[in-house]
Order: sequence, then structure tokens, then C-alpha cells
Amino acid sequence: MTILLTTEIMSVDNGLGLFLDENDRISLDRIGERQSPMGGELFLIPISPSDMVAYRFPLALLLRNSKCSINANEEHSIELQFEANFQEEEQILFERIPVNEAQRATLGISNDINPADFERAMTYYIADKLNMTVDTDIFRGGLPINVDGCAVAISDREEQDIVNNKRYEVSVLFIDSNRDKVMKTIHDLSNNFPIYGQNLTLDSSGTIMIKAMLAERSNYDTMIADDGKLKSLGSLIIKIII
Repeated sequence: MTILLTTEIMSVDNGLGLFLDENDRISLDRIGERQSPMGGELFLIPISPSDMVAYRFPLALLLRNSKCSINANEEHSIELQFEANFQEEEQILFERIPVNEAQRATLGISNDINPADFERAMTYYIADKLNMTVDTDIFRGGLPINVDGCAVAISDREEQDIVNNKRYEVSVLFIDSNRDKVMKTIHDLSNNFPIYGQNLTLDSSGTIMIKAMLAERSNYDTMIADDGKLKSLGSLIIKIII
């Protein structure tokens, strides 16, 4: 019996680095050491510290098959494929074992951030992209009544199984009586993304690294009432991976 295992590495830079040698390379016959014709021992150990179940394959061979996905609207990923074989000496194809904490890999867990500081920093970041002035024509959280301009707010946080990634959605709203101006502003802003490896300075926790800023979706065609006046509303949802 042979089992094929396909594992997807989401944090490519850190995750794939676990397989690279001292020259930042990976060859077809090496995972840390040269493979025998039947392969070597493979452990599947979860990243999450709350998951204490691992799997051990006595003989697993890294195959030549791989799949890389360079994505515009989600994380880059790479898939590696292994072939697990039966070992006559142990009479084991694979077994479930308790996690050995010394063997658990860490991929650089992000620290918690102050959401207010993060929202404020994103407001200044978007203001720079739009050549606007904070508290004049761009505001954190929402727009004052009867004011044309832009608002930036954290609208969602996704819960992730992978503990080293935190994902937020930031909403950028633009209201103006001129619909053409609304459309152009949202369109021009969305053209700035995706952005990878961006540093963002927070008031209370210093500089954080944004792994990715991805334009999720935009809308140009909404009409709203603002203090009795009918205006156009455009929006852009940005996914931010920390």
C-alpha cells in the first residue's frame, strides 16, 4: 500500500524555509539530509499549540510533483507531495502519536494589535494614497453629517486556524454629490493593490509588518441620503493579512 500526501504551505517565505538548506535551496532528493530510495521519516505536526495530535510516517519520499500558486487576491501558496511506503521492519504505514513540543515548528506568530491604533494607522495610510487630509476630508470610523469625503474603518476580523496569520477587513467609503468623482476615487484606490511586505506604524506598538493588502471587492453604484441630500456612495473592502 502507498499513500500520497499533499501539504499546502500558506506562509511561503517562512514555511518553505523549513525545507531549505544553508544556501537557501531545496533539491529534489533532500529534506535536511539526502533521501534514501524509499525516503525517510516524516512527521505531520500541527502549528496550533492547542492541537496535540501528530502523525508519523516511517518511510516518506518527497516527490517531484509540486504546485505553486501566485495569487492576486489571496495568499501565495506552494504544495509539496510525499509518497508514504510500508516499512517491513516496523509493520507500520503510519501512526498517530502525541505531539513532541520540541519538534513543533513556529512560523513567527503575530502579536496582538490595538484595533483602534490599527484603524487610525490605516486611515493615515489611505489618506496618503488619496492625497487627503485626516479629519478634513478623510475620517476614521465614519463621516460627519453633511460632509463629503472618505471614511476608513475596520469592518471584520477573520478567525484563522493558522495561528501566525491575522486577517482583517478594512472598509473604505467615499461619499460625494458627484458620482463620477466617487467612481474615479474608488477605482484609483483599488489600483494600488495588491501590496506585499508593507510596514505600518502604530501609535502604541511600534511598526508592524503587513504581509499582504488585497483589494477584495468594490462598489460604485449606491445612493444614500445625507441630511436630506441624495449623494453617491462608493466603497472598497481591503483584506489585510498580518
